[in-house]
Amino acid sequence: MPTSLSAHAQEILRHTLGERSRFRDGQWEAIEAIVQHRQRLIVVQKTGWGKSLVYFMATRLHRDMGRGMTLLISPLLSLMRNQTDAAHRFDLRVARIDSTNDDQHQAIQAQVLHNEIDLLFISPERLGNQQFRQQVWSQLRHNVSLVVIDEVHCISDWGHDFRPDYRRVLQILSEIPSGTPVLGTTATANSRVIADVQAVLGGDVHVSRGALTRESLQLYVYPEIQSAASRLVLLSHLLKNIHGTGIIYCTTTRDCQIVANWLQQDGFNVEPYYADVESETHIKREVLEQKLLHNEVKALAASVALGMGFDKPDLAFVIHYQMPGSIISYYQQIGRAGRGIANAHIVLMRGEEDRDIQEHFINAAFPGTRDVQNVISLIRDHPGVMKGTLRNEVNLSDRQLEKILQHLEIDGIVRLENGRCALMSDRLPDFKRWDRVKQQRFDELEQMEAYAATDGCLMQFLAQALEDPSHPSACGHCKNCRQAQSRFVLDIERLQLAERFLRRGNPIWIEPRKQWYKRDPITRKAKFDTTNERGLALSYYNDAGYGKLVKDGKYVRGKFDDDLVEAAATLIHDHWHGQITWVTHVPSTRHPHLVADFSERLAQRLDLPFRSVITCTRHYPEQKTMQNTRQQLKNIKGAFSISPEWMKAPVLLVDDMIDSGWTLTEIGYELRRLGVPRVYPFVLARASAS
Repeated sequence: MPTSLSAHAQEILRHTLGERSRFRDGQWEAIEAIVQHRQRLIVVQKTGWGKSLVYFMATRLHRDMGRGMTLLISPLLSLMRNQTDAAHRFDLRVARIDSTNDDQHQAIQAQVLHNEIDLLFISPERLGNQQFRQQVWSQLRHNVSLVVIDEVHCISDWGHDFRPDYRRVLQILSEIPSGTPVLGTTATANSRVIADVQAVLGGDVHVSRGALTRESLQLYVYPEIQSAASRLVLLSHLLKNIHGTGIIYCTTTRDCQIVANWLQQDGFNVEPYYADVESETHIKREVLEQKLLHNEVKALAASVALGMGFDKPDLAFVIHYQMPGSIISYYQQIGRAGRGIANAHIVLMRGEEDRDIQEHFINAAFPGTRDVQNVISLIRDHPGVMKGTLRNEVNLSDRQLEKILQHLEIDGIVRLENGRCALMSDRLPDFKRWDRVKQQRFDELEQMEAYAATDGCLMQFLAQALEDPSHPSACGHCKNCRQAQSRFVLDIERLQLAERFLRRGNPIWIEPRKQWYKRDPITRKAKFDTTNERGLALSYYNDAGYGKLVKDGKYVRGKFDDDLVEAAATLIHDHWHGQITWVTHVPSTRHPHLVADFSERLAQRLDLPFRSVITCTRHYPEQKTMQNTRQQLKNIKGAFSISPEWMKAPVLLVDDMIDSGWTLTEIGYELRRLGVPRVYPFVLARASAS
């Protein structure tokens, strides 16, 4: 690039980041490759290196040269929000089109088409939006001077965070003018992923790759597998002794809630953060992010929803309450810390549940072969079939069906248009590749377990696992290099307090279903005139509190423990005291005495009359084998009758488990239709803690 333009870039850098600012090794070379040589480039650099500076500067230079705008494809809303703020510092006119600003889409699209935007953020899912493609992209594609694919490892199904929608980038790249530069950025791509991304992007794709070790990260591992109660006590100890603010990563939504509630009870200002936190707490994720950015909370107990792109230079710690599924995921998450400070604490704990959770994620990552073939057969036999009709015909959850259709569409096997599905090819997906990727995921999980157990340098282990080209030596400051010993001593009283907390937990509310999934053939209505009351669950199945007792009682002992009766009675008394008049239960043909016995003992403990008034009129498959709401309702519709011994008074309706909620909904509907004024559902365990 001409020296004058290079000097212009240095001037922009100093004006934006300060007089002493200089490009880091590799940054200017990447900018030059994009702006002058118009290359396709993959930048693999450690978190905090400044990958966003490369595309912000390239965009600014393009704007100053009179070229078109930058299209930036970004995977997470938190990343878009964070980077939108950062881009403004480069005096860029920025906009984003995502699911949170629907009311602004029309105005933003008009700005884009009138060349009033320098940098447009979109999600990969937006590339599949017909309205966006027809109204915006059809014109915008002629005026794009740079396409940025942030977190480009998501393109590769070998990558730790593969997202099928990222494959839509291929069509975008085929539609932009020849010679348009393309930049892919990531901190988490090994040689296999890089090669795969190069093949996907096509053409002459260059790679800029730097060292991945981070001197500011003080790595520490507790190698022993600990109970949930032990880890809660340890968390309190760590937060008392680590200064600054940070992130506590948890694997499930429920664990985010449990960790946050425990630490709040212990006097720490910690908030939960997960995908559905806005709908459940009415606190926007953006508000929680800002609280952490401005040190208004000690920590966020977060799922992976707070991940890629969250930038807080002074983040002082990242603690993992549970072990993630791969070294690459782990490196991505710990990379949030220590970007602008000399020392950040990185702590890994291991839980009894870790392996089971990660194996579930691995097995659910790709659709089943038979399910895919069934969907293809249905579309072949019914050309132009509506997606809604498919949902009625296949025993798959909505998420499973959407995943299958997504894979088939991106592979060019199926076309989706206006809610209809058409078969475009007789090919099948590459199932063997899916199997290889699945096995790779299991290998990565074993590698993560090996990291937790190693007595060698922790940073060096990460570098070798990530195929760091600099081949670093031992770091000298991780736990193993320093031969450090934890000062934490587990206090028995604190442990017992944590165990009581887990067993007591917090109410798990069951929101009542308010309508059939379609008009009921008998009532001809979609919505109920009345609904069940808001229900309660004592636990999540197999969780660290009462869930394991529920599992043991149902499948080992054949009888629910008296501790469950006592805990259920306490929970019901705390929330429904004086509102319930009698008790009944959901019958079972497979375990006919289990719930009946528990419900009768619970009624005695509550000093309420017990009436076994509900009977099964036919056998039906277990509800857990039904994968979607239509099949679940169809499975139990009309399967119960109610004997005359029912009471015309508010009732506690007891079951052991809830998944879809249709069984409680159907029985509650029949009880209310007879004249029972209010139905209060109670279950021992909810099936999923997501």
